[in-house]
Parts: sequence; structure tokens; C-alpha cells
Amino acid sequence: MKNNDVDAAVELTKFPCVVVSPMGAQRFEEKEYRKLMESANGNNFKNIEIQNPEVNFLNEDTALISYKINHNGMDMLDVSTWVRENDKWVCGFHSENPISKS
Repeated sequence: MKNNDVDAAVELTKFPCVVVSPMGAQRFEEKEYRKLMESANGNNFKNIEIQNPEVNFLNEDTALISYKINHNGMDMLDVSTWVRENDKWVCGFHSENPISKS
């Protein structure tokens, strides 16, 4: 995303995929997701650094990856579900959750 590499983002995604963010939950097919990635401004992601990454394997072909980021002054906890298909890891679910300051 930092490099605006739409093909890489699509290649790493299992379709249909679900993305949950403060704006709600959305289900994307490949065409919709590609359009979303093409319209994204990679500069918005340039300063994001992943903090405290954790990987939890549910089985040999399914992993949950969680980490914290700060995006535009907002601390977020991100969680993704990755599955291995044909010896390739792809993301089928991603959630971005604001962390309460209280």
C-alpha cells in the first residue's frame, strides 16, 4: 500500500474479502477491491510503522496477525486472518479498530 502496488495488494488478498474499519464493514470482490486500491493515496501510508506484531496459528493453514499502528494521529489495533491456499498466504479478513484513549 505504501508503494501503491495494486497488483501486490490484489495478489495477497483472498476474494471475496471482508474489511472492517471505523467506517463499517465491507465485502469486496476482486474488481471492487482493485478499484479501491487504485484510488488509495499511498502517501497516506508512508509513515505507518507496525508495532507489536503477533502471529497466532489456528492450524497449519490459518493465521491471525495482530499489530498496532498510528494512522493520522489515531492509534489503531489491526487484525487480519490469513489462509494458505496452494502454498500461498492470502488475507481474507482485515479489521481496523480505534484504540480508546480513556
